Amino acid sequence: MVEGLYPEQGTVVVATLRPEVLDAGSVAEEEPVLVPTRYAGAVLVCEKCERRDKGPKKLTTKALRAELRQSLGGGRTRLRIVQTSCLGLCPKKAIAVAAVTPQAGSVLAAVRRKRDVPALAAGLLGTAAPTIQHG
Repeated sequence: MVEGLYPEQGTVVVATLRPEVLDAGSVAEEEPVLVPTRYAGAVLVCEKCERRDKGPKKLTTKALRAELRQSLGGGRTRLRIVQTSCLGLCPKKAIAVAAVTPQAGSVLAAVRRKRDVPALAAGLLGTAAPTIQHG
C-alpha cells in the first residue's frame, strides 16, 4: 500500500499496487528460471584463439566446428556447438574448447590440429576417455 499526501489539495490518496508492480525487478513465481531445451550439452569453441599471434596457423574455428559436428555424428547428437569469445584458457598454438555433456561431464581441451578432433568427439560422447596432458 502506498500513501501520498497532496498539501495543495489537503487530501490523502491511498493506493494498493499489484505484487508484480512492486517486485518488477524479479521473476514472477509462475515463470520457471530454467527452461527445457532440446540439447543435451554444449560445446564452446573460442574464436579469439584463432586470431592471436600465438594461435594455430592452419586451424580455424569454423573448420574446427564443422569437423567436430561431423565427428559427433552430424545432426544426430544433441550437443550445441557454439563459437564464443575468449574462454581464458589461451593455449599456445591451439584453439580452446570447453564442453559439458552428460557422458563426459565438464571437459576443457586444447585442439592443435584437425586430426585431434575425432579423439575429442569420442571423449565427449563417452566412447573413449579424453587424454589428459599436464604441462
